[in-house]
Amino acid sequence: MVRLIRFEYRKHFFKPSIIIAILVFSLISAFKIYGIYSENSMFSRGHSAEESAQIKQLYWDYYKEFGGEITTDKIEQLLEIYRPIEAKTADLTASTRMDDPNTYTGNVYTDYHFFRRCFVLPMEHDYMYQSYAQQVVTAAQENMSFYQAVGNTYDYRKNAAIAESFSGRQIQGFAFTEMYQYYLHYDFSSFLALLLCVYGLVGVFVSEKESEMDTLLLTTKHGGSKTIVGKLVSSALFVIGVCTWFWLFDFAVFSTVFGSVEGAAAPLYAIKSFADTSLNLTLGQYALLSGVFKTMGMLALGVGILLLSSLFKNSLLPFALSLAGAFGLIYWQGAFMGSGYLWVKVTNPFVLMVNRELFRKTEFVNLFGFPIPSYIMAMLMAILWGVAFSVILVVTVRKSAVVGKAVRQNAV
Repeated sequence: MVRLIRFEYRKHFFKPSIIIAILVFSLISAFKIYGIYSENSMFSRGHSAEESAQIKQLYWDYYKEFGGEITTDKIEQLLEIYRPIEAKTADLTASTRMDDPNTYTGNVYTDYHFFRRCFVLPMEHDYMYQSYAQQVVTAAQENMSFYQAVGNTYDYRKNAAIAESFSGRQIQGFAFTEMYQYYLHYDFSSFLALLLCVYGLVGVFVSEKESEMDTLLLTTKHGGSKTIVGKLVSSALFVIGVCTWFWLFDFAVFSTVFGSVEGAAAPLYAIKSFADTSLNLTLGQYALLSGVFKTMGMLALGVGILLLSSLFKNSLLPFALSLAGAFGLIYWQGAFMGSGYLWVKVTNPFVLMVNRELFRKTEFVNLFGFPIPSYIMAMLMAILWGVAFSVILVVTVRKSAVVGKAVRQNAV
């Protein structure tokens, strides 16, 4: 079986065209990431290369002082720097000269934005998050009492899960998280991976029909079952390989252009947009979990592409249908992103590939009166789609081969 899987993999996926496509798409993704850095980073936005290097050095100098455990002394020390700058710029009458020796960056307004964006606001979020989490717990506990009194078991269970998830939360240390802010919101490579998988998978079963080798599946041991399994496993390995490459490549490029992987040990809710997440994971752990979910979503879509491949005798039509289906799922995901139609959202396997919408909020799906986190239900639905597509695929391939063999025998 291992030799068969290796043979199928080399035949369908170890091609110059696929390797070139991976390299080209990787370069495109790298340029895209650099563009995000240039347009959004606190180090580069609106600054020349020289100014960017100066601000980056200034940040890391002060990060040594304010990073790590958040203490009252550090907060007071930061405010001693920030408040005079804030007072100078309050009425917008301060000097706009760019070489002021009495400033940190050469310009008082740049000083204001530097300290506010780099230290004051993120440290304020970290320091105040414990209070915010406790408010969520208190509100959930009050809801539990109410729903228990009125006999609403489902909402009682949901609020109990919320209270348990947010209980005891706090952000003890201040960390550089800018790289993760943009990495966790980067979806472009998911689209590139989808295009590559469509291109690679669409010919897996079509190629057999084009060469009229599909009927030979029935003459192999176990009636071709091993061959079908070999194609499925090799296709799964291809999808996993493509996805893993892009997730690791993206992380490496983001780390390089932002200049640090600092913050991997910070809690996920240190990112402001994930303040309401139900996950108690670090940023590093979440990055790994997100990659797993994206890969699972692509595996489910991959089996659907293979099913389309098995239905036609040339690759053009299944390729067009696969692309159309992919864009349809992307539109579906975008149309219901952030909506309250949770069942509609979680039944779309593409939502796993843009999964921050599943994780950044605490949402539950009602399954027979039990609150199931939306990300768990989305994963279960993707597995269900994958299994269903696989069963239909096996039946379709074997039936098609039987019919094809009968037709050729009658023609003879």
